Amino acid sequence: MGLFRARTLSFATAAAIALAAGLLAPGTATAASQPKPIIDGVPYVGSEMRRQYNYDYWGCEHTEGTTDGITLEWIRDGQPLPAERQGETLRILPEDQGSRIAVRVHPSTPGESGCPSGTQLSAETQPIKASSRAMGWTGRGNFEPLARTHDGRLVLYPRTYTYYKGACEGPCPAYWGSWDEPREVGAGWNIFNIVFSPGDFDGDGFNDLLARNSAGGLFLYPGDGDGGWLETRQVGSGWNMFDSIVGPGDFNGDGTNDVLARNAAGDLFLYPGDGNGGWLTPSKVGWGWQVMNKLVTGGDMNGDGTVEIFARDNGGYLHLYPSDGQGGWRAPVVVGGGWDAFSQIAGFGSSGHSKYSELSAVDQNGYLLSYTTGAATTGMYGPYGPIGNGWDVFRELL
Repeated sequence: MGLFRARTLSFATAAAIALAAGLLAPGTATAASQPKPIIDGVPYVGSEMRRQYNYDYWGCEHTEGTTDGITLEWIRDGQPLPAERQGETLRILPEDQGSRIAVRVHPSTPGESGCPSGTQLSAETQPIKASSRAMGWTGRGNFEPLARTHDGRLVLYPRTYTYYKGACEGPCPAYWGSWDEPREVGAGWNIFNIVFSPGDFDGDGFNDLLARNSAGGLFLYPGDGDGGWLETRQVGSGWNMFDSIVGPGDFNGDGTNDVLARNAAGDLFLYPGDGNGGWLTPSKVGWGWQVMNKLVTGGDMNGDGTVEIFARDNGGYLHLYPSDGQGGWRAPVVVGGGWDAFSQIAGFGSSGHSKYSELSAVDQNGYLLSYTTGAATTGMYGPYGPIGNGWDVFRELL
């Protein structure tokens, strides 16, 4: 059968306004000024980090083909990274997990008019965590939807981001985005009654899928970093006791990805991943969840380093349950009603390549819409988009 193609639209209208805030308006720099560099990127394996662009270094002497007369030096836990990892961008690797990243800026002509003197050091990131679902499937650290059709095929929508730096008309986004051609990356997945992504579960830096069959077997499909899969293996049995299983990311704060599972009585259990495709000791982390008809993992919605869980009740109200980053919860919030109008709700990361993850939802017309909480996590903003239409052809979003 032919590949279903959900038509995609531009993010420019929504994303440009939000991302333009990351670009500072030009101003007069003085040699005495000491700007504080800011890192643009999220602290996960698979992320791409850059210096957030501003105009503080325009007075420095430029080399041909550059817009800033500076050199960047990437630092891990206080020590410069090897020369082969230095450059304008830094790809976060599995070996960086658990460490903190900073960037030092070296002006080309320090102290000259309009060029800051000395070097400037950014704040360190939070400790690097295992790759989350928000990092996508093709090793580019991107928002990349993955969906399952009713006949069991998996369809991937890869997305390419290009960092933008320079003059433009109207609001200037930090990133330009374009869709690659969607492609089928699996078939026969209708043998599973639950499929979800825990992020990177086996520790190789690439995001994976977990799938449960009717007998209760849980299977790991390791991602190969290019939208495909490595050899599968069984990682659990008896999981048919649960009616909902989701991958929140790092729920207990140890840097590796975990799983939450709910039984028919409404008890919620945490199954911590060990970072190598196995499990640590499970624990009960909630009860009364039987009143919810859908659990949704949004990732880190407010950029504070911890993950948020959403749950929709039978009346269509969406509830937000922020984690405390240590295996427990902060106070829940009722986001709002009317969420029973959506056939699907999922967390793909950030469509604008920012530190704030989003919820993506499919409405009754098949439009894929985006919602965000922003930094406060006290309510929901949106919808933004539509990102695309025709998404009602899918059984579920992964």
